[in-house]
Amino acid sequence: MRHAHPTHTRARSPLWWVAALAGTLPLGAVASCKRAPETTAAASPEAHPVQLVPITTRAADRFIEITGTLYGQEEVTISAEVPGRVVSIAVDLGDVAPSGGPLAHIEPTNYELAVEEQRAGLLAALAKLGLTELPEGEIDLSQIPVFARADAEQANAGARLERARKLYERTPPMMSAQNFADIETGFAVASTSASVERLNARSLIADARVKASATRIAEQRLADTNVRAPHELPLKYKVAARLVSVGEVVAQGQALFRLVASDRVKFRGGVPERFIPQLRVGAHAQLHLDGFDSAFNAVVARVSPAVDIATRTFEVEIEADNPDGRLKPGSFVRAKILVATQQDARFVPDTAVAEFAGTQRVFSVKDGKAVEHRVRLGRSADGARELLDPLPDVTEVIVAPRGLGPGTRVKVSTDNAS
Repeated sequence: MRHAHPTHTRARSPLWWVAALAGTLPLGAVASCKRAPETTAAASPEAHPVQLVPITTRAADRFIEITGTLYGQEEVTISAEVPGRVVSIAVDLGDVAPSGGPLAHIEPTNYELAVEEQRAGLLAALAKLGLTELPEGEIDLSQIPVFARADAEQANAGARLERARKLYERTPPMMSAQNFADIETGFAVASTSASVERLNARSLIADARVKASATRIAEQRLADTNVRAPHELPLKYKVAARLVSVGEVVAQGQALFRLVASDRVKFRGGVPERFIPQLRVGAHAQLHLDGFDSAFNAVVARVSPAVDIATRTFEVEIEADNPDGRLKPGSFVRAKILVATQQDARFVPDTAVAEFAGTQRVFSVKDGKAVEHRVRLGRSADGARELLDPLPDVTEVIVAPRGLGPGTRVKVSTDNAS
């Protein structure tokens, strides 16, 4: 006699399930384990409560955004004017290099000896002229002893010739033809000697001038052993790089220091040629650097008159004051140049924007349903985003449109949106 299986639920052992799958249990026992499918009625959709905020209109600045590099007002590489061994260094990285101030010193002994040699040569040349110093400008040959003597001899010979001529030309002559010829020959010799001495004096003067120039060159090379900062402009230079060490033998023209004057800095970057009509000198600009929360005010100082045919951009130079030194030359900078101001730009609150997969959307309400608008948004300002696309006949948008889709039934709340 078969016993009926109890109808209450109890835990089944693993062996029971194996038997059921193998078909050794009654079908009713297996069937009794299955649950009847449940049926639920579809709930009617309810309206989604939403709040609306108005689209606002206000002025918006229009900028050209470019990237570039920051430079000092003036940057200069100081090189060795003369070769030699560096014996001292007066400044190091970050130090102020006063205008015309010392930076380094090169061993001067060889240059001091060269000055002495050239000065001795100049004194020898002056001694030949009978002078102790070389006069400035044109030299009066009559002041040179050698030529003055020859000139005096010529004048004396000329006077003797005139007296002899008067005696010779009397009737009867009071001087023989031979004596007159001798005096005439003596005058010719004296004139020739004066001409020769004049040429010699000029040659000696030229040689003395060469010696004087060589002496000044030697003195300048001696002065160049003192390496100094530029003094042509009243700028405050700082050492951006020290490229030499004490004891190093440097060659002429070798870079020793790199200096930068950074109390005022310059940004340089390329602007696409399509912006040529909008850009002008004097336009306001902003410089944005990594690590700084706020922008630095600047102004467009120079605009290139030509477009680079390789990049189809033209260079612009923007200047900014930098009294505290926070702007470092060499930095990568993003610059924004103000080119216009639009008075009727439209803005929506950040909270009204829904973003998904790179798509930006806002929602309005029409006939009790949500209407989706895919939009392009511009810059943020005071918790709002600028609408770059027009939305005809839309004056209000839904706040926090999470969970909404096109056609979703909505119920507009009369409470003010926060």
